[in-house]
Amino acid sequence: MSEILYGVDSTFEGIAKKATPKFKTTPGRLLFAGFMAGAYIAFGFVLAVIAATGFHDNPSAFKLLLGAVFPVGLIAVILAGADLWTGNVQFLSSAKAKGYADFRCVLYNWFGSYGGNFIGSVFIALLAVQLTGLFGHVGDPNAFGKTIVAIAHGKVSKDFIALLFLGIGCNWLVNVAIWQSARVQDGAGKILAIWFPIFAFVAIGFEHAIANMWAIPMGVFLSNGAINWASFFHNLIPVTLGNAIGGFLFVSFYYWYLSHPELTARRLAKEIVDFTVVFVAFWVLATLIPAGIALALKNNLYAFPLVLSVYYVAGTFALARIAKPGVRG
Repeated sequence: MSEILYGVDSTFEGIAKKATPKFKTTPGRLLFAGFMAGAYIAFGFVLAVIAATGFHDNPSAFKLLLGAVFPVGLIAVILAGADLWTGNVQFLSSAKAKGYADFRCVLYNWFGSYGGNFIGSVFIALLAVQLTGLFGHVGDPNAFGKTIVAIAHGKVSKDFIALLFLGIGCNWLVNVAIWQSARVQDGAGKILAIWFPIFAFVAIGFEHAIANMWAIPMGVFLSNGAINWASFFHNLIPVTLGNAIGGFLFVSFYYWYLSHPELTARRLAKEIVDFTVVFVAFWVLATLIPAGIALALKNNLYAFPLVLSVYYVAGTFALARIAKPGVRG
C-alpha cells in the first residue's frame, strides 16, 4: 500500500467528524448558526469597503485593502463558531466520503446553512442602509455606498462562465484556509492560516456566494432597484455552482484521495456522482426555485427578502424531518 502523503489522513478524519454536529443539530440551531456566519462575512465586507473606498482610483491598492481586512469574517466563523455554507461544502462532503453522513444529511445542512447565511447577510445589509445609514439611504448612497453599488453592479454584469470559474477559484481558497486552520493548534496560527488564502481570493477578485448575499442586496437597496433581485440570481446561481466545485473537487475530494491509497477508480467515480446528485438537488432548492420567486418580486425591495427568508426557514424544517428521526425542532 502507498504511503499517505503529508500526513493528511488525520486532518481529513478530524474534518469529517466535525461535520457530524452540523447535520445532527436542530433546524432552529442550524438556521441561527447560518445567520451568524452570514452576518460575520457581511461584517468583514463592511469593514473592507470602509477601508478601501478612499483608494478607488488605484485598482491595485483598492483590491489589496479589500483583501487585507475581509478575512475578519471567516476568522470569526471558525474561531467563534458559526455555519458557513461554503465551508460546509468541505465538511459535509468529507463526512459523506467517510460514510458518516448520507444524502439527506448533506442536503439538510447545506440548505439550512445557505438559507441562514442569506438571512444574516440581508439583515446586515438592512442594518447598513435603513437602520443606521452607514452607507447612505435607499436611492441616496454616500461615498461608501457608491463603492458597494459599483461592486454589486460589477458582480451582476459578468457572464455565467466567468462567474462559474470565479466561484471555483474562490471556494478553492476558502476551503484551503479552513483546511490549513484545522492543521494548526494555536489561535494566532489559525488566524494566519485563514488570513492569507482569504486575502488572496478577495484581492484577486474571485466570487463568494455568501459574501454576495450582502454585497448585491446592498446594491439593490442603495440603487433603489436599479439593480434588482433577478440580477442577484444572475450572479448567485453560477457562483454557487462554482463554489461547490471548488470546495469539493480541489479540497475535500483531493484530500480524501490522498488519505486513502486503497481507493479504486470506481469508488472515486461514485463519490463524484454522489456529490453531483446531492448538489443538483440542493442547487434547485436553494437557488433555482428562489430565482423564480425573485423574477416575480424583482422590483419589490422588501417583499422578496422577506418571502425568501420564510422559504428558507420552512424548507429547513421540512428537510430536518426527512434527514433523520432525531431532528424535529
